[in-house]
Amino acid sequence: MFQRASTDRPLAQLSPDAYQPLTDEDVNQGISDQAFWIRLRLRNSSDRPVRWVLSHETTYLDRLTVHWSDNGGPRQVRALTDRAVFANRSEAYRTLAFAHATPAAGYTDLILRLSNDKPDSVSLNLHLAEASVFAAQSRQTYAVYGLYYGALLVLVFVSLAAAWMLRQWVYFHYALFLVASGLMWALLNGLAYQYLWPQAVFWHNEGFHILYLLMAAAAFQFSRSFLFTRQGFPWIDRLIRVGQAVMLAGVVLRFAGVYLPVLVLSYVSLVSLVLLAPLGFMAYRRGQVYARWYALAWVIYGVGLTLSVISASTRWLPWGMESLAFAQAAGVLEALLLLVALGERLSGWDRDRRLALRLAQQDPLTGLTNRRGLVPAYEAFRERYAQTRVPVYLILIDLDYFKNVNDTYGHEAGDRVLVALASLMSRVSRPADVCIRYGGEEFVILLQAPSEDVAQDIAERMRQDFAGQPTGHGGCTIQHTLTAGLSPVFSANGQLSLKQALQQADQALYQAKRAGRNQCRAYRPAAQALPRPTRSERGVHDVD
Repeated sequence: MFQRASTDRPLAQLSPDAYQPLTDEDVNQGISDQAFWIRLRLRNSSDRPVRWVLSHETTYLDRLTVHWSDNGGPRQVRALTDRAVFANRSEAYRTLAFAHATPAAGYTDLILRLSNDKPDSVSLNLHLAEASVFAAQSRQTYAVYGLYYGALLVLVFVSLAAAWMLRQWVYFHYALFLVASGLMWALLNGLAYQYLWPQAVFWHNEGFHILYLLMAAAAFQFSRSFLFTRQGFPWIDRLIRVGQAVMLAGVVLRFAGVYLPVLVLSYVSLVSLVLLAPLGFMAYRRGQVYARWYALAWVIYGVGLTLSVISASTRWLPWGMESLAFAQAAGVLEALLLLVALGERLSGWDRDRRLALRLAQQDPLTGLTNRRGLVPAYEAFRERYAQTRVPVYLILIDLDYFKNVNDTYGHEAGDRVLVALASLMSRVSRPADVCIRYGGEEFVILLQAPSEDVAQDIAERMRQDFAGQPTGHGGCTIQHTLTAGLSPVFSANGQLSLKQALQQADQALYQAKRAGRNQCRAYRPAAQALPRPTRSERGVHDVD
């Protein structure tokens, strides 16, 4: 049974006939400045006293006054309040709680007065349990909260580490949001007052709306950073910044003593977070694939927060704290989904980086790796040789009389010949080999082979196929040949630098050119004594 009355009305002035049954629809009273009285009788049919604990379900109830009497005896009174330090509580529990023992074969009459010092959300839900049952349930509850906040701390440390290692502000903003969200829930769960600031009476009572606003502002800041709203949605970004400014102004006003407008603002700020879900879907439709997880996260969490605000501020939902518990559980799932979204965004950046690097190292005409890719390829083959001890060789290829092809058939025909050679190299070489357009009509192949003869056979096969497959262009058949020089890079005889390997292959190429072109030769030390030819003697010409 319950009844409502003005906060200054004493028990003696209440009419016993004014009480009405307490139903599920009466649990949530919305925002109110009235006092609520609840009357009940507890009977003990056993032959021993039964100790029990009565606790309120919310942490933001300011005062719970308990009037009780046993077996019709004199009435006693105990006033419980969170307007005092936590150590003054009769029960060291996260919400206001009262313990008593009903006599054997007797009864206890209880009259409870619930009130707030200022208009605030009022719930008439109270939990009554035998002391041993209450202790067991409390241990389970604290264990669940321990897992929740432990997981939250892990996510905070992971995001801060990612922010430091990757130098990405979005991970810091994610950590900031997690911290603000965790503090908000710790305050709502009563754990912040019990463990973090048990002496801070003001912060426990006045910090709810401040943390609501800070959490919402942090969520919007993370969203701006994550979705690139400044670039992709400039007008939405401006609205978000205005909203954040209003939220931070609300924090200042709350410290200045303004109450009711800040309360309304904090609730509106929490509900506004549900709008981040459609923003995420908009970003997804614009190509930010990872935003799908972000949008799903805010659908879940935003709905949970909205239901909690409706339950706390109105009488529409008869759910008590169940909506708040759902919102907190949704917050766990949301944090994990946001982490997945961050991971997918990072992997997308890595793919884009690899693609950009590949394009930067790719020759646009032939599709082969360009000169920039030679050094990374050389380092990769060094690692392969260290692991497999299979020798590595470098083949330097030069087209014969390529200037004549350009002069006779045109540069477009010359490009067609270069593409034909690149295609042939890709077909003849093995997947592990690296084919590179070194510049103009010069090409390089890096490969592993068990012996120099095998490497030279590969070069010879390319030479023969290229000579035997003329290129057609504009109704003309273009005959062409190539000359190749071979040098060991890593072998049992030693390891050469890239510069040394290129010089030796170039010397072998020169010997083949002097011997008549259209042939392949391996480097021999005696060839180093021969004079270096000019590029015109070798028939080498750059082609744009």
